[in-house]
Amino acid sequence: MKTLMYRNAWIFILLLGMATSCAPTKTDPLPSWNNTPEKAKIIDFVTNKVPQIPVKDRIAVFDMDGTLACEAPLWFEMYSAVQGLCLQADKDSSLLQNPVYRYAEKLRVNPKDTSVTNHWGPTIQPMIMNAFKGWDNEKYVKFTKAYLDTAMNRDYHIPLAKMFYPPMLELISYLKVNQFNVYVVSGSLQGLMWSVCPKALGFDRNHLIGTSQAMQPVFHPGKGTEFVLEPAIFKPSNNNNGKAVNIYRHIGKAPVFAFGNTTGDWGMFRMASANPLPNISFMLNHDDAKREYKYSPWHGTPCPAWKDSMSTHGWNIVSMKKDFKVVFNQPNK
Repeated sequence: MKTLMYRNAWIFILLLGMATSCAPTKTDPLPSWNNTPEKAKIIDFVTNKVPQIPVKDRIAVFDMDGTLACEAPLWFEMYSAVQGLCLQADKDSSLLQNPVYRYAEKLRVNPKDTSVTNHWGPTIQPMIMNAFKGWDNEKYVKFTKAYLDTAMNRDYHIPLAKMFYPPMLELISYLKVNQFNVYVVSGSLQGLMWSVCPKALGFDRNHLIGTSQAMQPVFHPGKGTEFVLEPAIFKPSNNNNGKAVNIYRHIGKAPVFAFGNTTGDWGMFRMASANPLPNISFMLNHDDAKREYKYSPWHGTPCPAWKDSMSTHGWNIVSMKKDFKVVFNQPNK
């Protein structure tokens, strides 16, 4: 009898173990993130708040430069502009009398040249606007894609077009799985976004909202239409409240999820916060000088009290140093 009881007990334990081993385990949706309170906030929002949001209203917006991808020492748009300006100067050296072209030449040699970056504020827009003026926009898209696919970041030896952050790509995938419509809203030009985002993010052009450069159509019957770039933008640019305007103009409704990396993204944070539906906003703080680049979360006018403003509005700060387990996908060596 005892032998039978022991045998039955072992059978029960074995079956219990099998049942336990066969039980489904939860997969971490954000494996490139450390297990921090900010990661927990994201998962809690998606798990507990998103079910309250109708699928048609599950709109997420992300900044690109510095949020989804590296923007230092230069951002995609400026890397491309430097190359375009230098190609012009290579053909006509008299252009170097213009500081726009001299700056580009210096940055081609050293993207970190502080003799440029310490005081180039008023020159940034002219550099971008003049780099490809007169080009068909589709030619600009193709040129920029080819350039960013091959040009390398000199510090990390990664092609520029691959300098997207794995934690952020995981977050976008996580939101999509939960039936979010995700848009990238960048201060960079629309054509620049069309060049780099479809391959890196798998996004079609309709989900990419960039600053619109002025252009004129040139019709070629039976052969298509060129859109020739002019050195100006259609206002507003995608910065601060301009982001809110362009999100509304493009999507027609407010997001419930917003993610940026500078005070210039606060316009879309405010738009998300004003949404009566459950909402959440995050800012990525570049505080990791070892694995990336450390800099303040603003461009232009300093905002030393930015953390206080974030706290007052209930917006969340993601620390690259603390929250990101991985910053870049390093190339195979």
